[in-house]
Amino acid sequence: MGVPKPTSPLQIAAVAVGALVGLLVVVPLVPLLLDFAVGLFRGVFDVVVPGGRSPAAG
Repeated sequence: MGVPKPTSPLQIAAVAVGALVGLLVVVPLVPLLLDFAVGLFRGVFDVVVPGGRSPAAG
């Protein structure tokens, strides 16, 4: 079962507007999600690795 293709101009416009809104919502969240993932990794890394990060790595 595939996704039906938009056939009418109204459906095509709705798909275009939905894609634009999706991009405007998702793209600003990417740095936040990456920051969260890096912070999570660093937190686990600090717990697992004895001594954690060196002060020079800051």
